[in-house]
Formats: sequence, structure tokens, C-alpha cells
Amino acid sequence: MASDQSSAYDGNLAHAFLWPLKWFIKGTLFYVGLGLLTMFTALIFAQYYWPNPVEASAAVLQSEVARISDLGVNVGNTYLSIIANNVMNWTYWLFFKVTTIHDAVVAYSLGVQVNELDKLYLGQFIARNGNEIYVCMNVIQVYGIRIAILLSTLPLFMLLNLVAFTDGITERYIRRACSGRESSDINKIGKMSKLMLFGMTISFYLCAPIAVNPFFIIVPMAAVYTVATRFQWKFYKKYL
Repeated sequence: MASDQSSAYDGNLAHAFLWPLKWFIKGTLFYVGLGLLTMFTALIFAQYYWPNPVEASAAVLQSEVARISDLGVNVGNTYLSIIANNVMNWTYWLFFKVTTIHDAVVAYSLGVQVNELDKLYLGQFIARNGNEIYVCMNVIQVYGIRIAILLSTLPLFMLLNLVAFTDGITERYIRRACSGRESSDINKIGKMSKLMLFGMTISFYLCAPIAVNPFFIIVPMAAVYTVATRFQWKFYKKYL
């Protein structure tokens, strides 16, 4: 009995200290997976929809950079310009500099003298897939900029969450005092709708290799998130 209690205590203690690491690993895998999906989607567009893939992907990148400028955040060291620049550079570094693909492209473009093994790598991989690599380089920077835009909206969603929680929990106490309707299904629908909305919308926004105005992504997300959060807390269990 004592050993069972000790093992349970050790398990709870390990969970308490390791849960940040677990969420960090999950977030990293999600981040890398969406980046790979972004490049895969861009390659499909390059194969079937873009007559000139390199120019088309570069145009999408330029439109995202221009969008940051249009928002007026490129003047001075504003937080969004800093976030956009850092996230874009870090994403590009992770996918292309860590994997040495960037260095290989530079070496091939400049005609740097390399050994026979590197020459085989440059000739067989870089030379034959040059356009596809340039497309991926462009869209992965678009991916980083869009992540920065989403990160900049976190204060907005935190405020909306506070407002919706306050209103919803107030409605819950009124419903509890008046013996109102009890519905765990609506509570679950509120939570699941937020999860599905964020998963589908964010995946589309980050992975779509086309120019997308974030206004038409963030505003509907904010509206649905607020309503779903309110219903989630309004129909939370009346009696705990």
C-alpha cells in the first residue's frame, strides 16, 4: 500500500514538473508539421496552378511584407515588426539553415569549389530541384510572418476570453439560482467548436500559399470564440 502511494506521488510530481516540457514538444511538432504542410501545399500549387512558381511564391512573400508595412508597424521598433522579423528569420533558420540547404543553395549559386561528395549533392539535389527549393524558401517566410500576426492577436483573445468568461459565469450563477436548464451538451459543443474552429482556420491561414487578408481570419475567429466561450461557461455544471 505504501509503495503504491509512493509511486502515485512520484507520478504526480513528475507530471507537475514535466508538463511544460510535454506541451513544448507538442507545440514544436505542431509547428514543424504545419511548416512542412505549408511547403507541400506550395509545391502542389507550383505543379498545377502557378505558371511561374518562383515568381508567384515571391509575390506572396512580398504581399505579406507589404501588409506589415501597410499596418504602419515598420516604423520604429514596434512589437509586431520585431515579432514578424524574429519569427520569420527563426523559421527560415530552422527549416533551411539547420538543414544546410541554404548554404548549399548559396554555394551552388556562387560556384564555390567543393569536394566530390558535396559536388554530387549540389548537382543531384540542388540543381535538379532549384525552383522547388526557392518556392519553399519563400513560403516558409510567409509562414513565419503569419505566425507572428497570430501571436500579436493573443492580447485580443485574452481580453475576449475574460469578457466571455465573466458574462458566461454570471449567467451560470443566475441559472443556478433560478434552477434553470442543465445542459452538458452545450458546454461540450462550446469547447469543441473552439477547438475545431482554431484548428481548421489557423491551418488554412498558415498553409495557404495565397495572399490572405488576416482581417477576414481574425475577426470571424474572435466572434465565434467569444460566443463559444460564453456558452461554455453559461452551461457549465450548476453543481460541482
